[in-house]
Amino acid sequence: MALVNYSFYSRVLQEQTNIAVVLPTYNGAHAERTLDEVYRPGQKFRTLYVLHGGSDDCMYYVRNTGIERYACEGGFAAVMPEVKLSFYCDMMYGEKFFTYLTEELPLVVQSVFPLSERSEDHFVIGNSMGSHGAIKWALRRPEFFQAAAGMSGVSGVEELGFFDPTNLVNTPILNSFGTVEEFRGSDNDVKLLAKRLVESGRPIPRLYSCCGTEDELTYKGSKAFSEYAKEIGLPLTWEEGPGKHNWEFWDPWLKRAIEWMGIGVEQ
Repeated sequence: MALVNYSFYSRVLQEQTNIAVVLPTYNGAHAERTLDEVYRPGQKFRTLYVLHGGSDDCMYYVRNTGIERYACEGGFAAVMPEVKLSFYCDMMYGEKFFTYLTEELPLVVQSVFPLSERSEDHFVIGNSMGSHGAIKWALRRPEFFQAAAGMSGVSGVEELGFFDPTNLVNTPILNSFGTVEEFRGSDNDVKLLAKRLVESGRPIPRLYSCCGTEDELTYKGSKAFSEYAKEIGLPLTWEEGPGKHNWEFWDPWLKRAIEWMGIGVEQ
């Protein structure tokens, strides 16, 4: 695999930003193949956008999971952006990270790297804060994705207790969403987004959510959202298993979610 650390100036953010990109290359698993079979001029890779959790950066998945190996085995590219502690929002008091993520980033990576522009070749996954970003992106831009997955945090933000003034993430929440009154009914409210999308009759990407049963931070909220999805007719696959809010849970479930999305299946 090729791991590319790419730094560029974002017009939306008005600053330098970083992404990590994994691209399939020739390796030991290709011993029976020729270079011409692996490197085909003009080929375009399926793309998995991988969204980090709160306080992490674009390299956290590389350091803590087998994302390089999974992409190699599946023959797809992985794009890992960096959005600080923004909850993937156009922040109430901060930068426009949702606009950057959904409008500028795909244009940049599809121009610089050999990535497919077809919606059926686009997938997204995230953990914790990144799960909110992944599902929100899919619900607000459903035409861009074939499938989206969230690990440990696909939930309404209020259900997670993040607006509680005694919660340690309260300040970042206010910076991102504003007050709870400003959050309700906004384009960051995934429950509202889900209901609107179902009622619109528009095509909906395949959606997946999982959480560890010992995850005291997000299990109850994630479980509740899966039940809400069933109630409104949102096609969301829910799975749970032993685990906490940590990489010991996320790494194996990352592979499981990738297999569920079918991203490694050649078309």
